[in-house]
Amino acid sequence: MESGRRKYIRHPLSYPLKTKILYPAKEGKEVQSEADNISAGGLLFTCDQEIQIGGEVEIELTVEKRIFLLDGRIVRCEKKDNEKEYSIAVVFNSPNELLKARMMEQAVRIEEFKSVRKKVQG
Repeated sequence: MESGRRKYIRHPLSYPLKTKILYPAKEGKEVQSEADNISAGGLLFTCDQEIQIGGEVEIELTVEKRIFLLDGRIVRCEKKDNEKEYSIAVVFNSPNELLKARMMEQAVRIEEFKSVRKKVQG
C-alpha cells in the first residue's frame, strides 16, 4: 500500500486456534496458538515456532462456540522481542474466507455488545 494505510480494519481477537501447515515443509503438521487480530483480508497470530513465508495453511478458529475453517498463505513471520514466539501474518486465499472473517467479526461484536449491556443493566 503506497499510502501506508491498511486496506481492511483490524479487530482484536484473542481466541485459540489450530494451524495446519499444508505446504511446503512439515506438511500436515498442526500448530496450537492464539489469534491476535483479524480483518477481512487476513489474520495475525502468535506462535512458538517459525512458519515459512509463502506456506499454505488451514486455520481452525473457534469463536463464540462456532468453528471456522480458513485457508490462507503466510505473508510474514517475525520473531517477537521475547525471542520465544513469532508473529505470523496470514492473508486469506479467497472471497469465501473474507465472508467467514466477517461472520467471525459479527460474532465477536455481538458478544462484546452483550457484555456491555450486561454491565450497564447490572
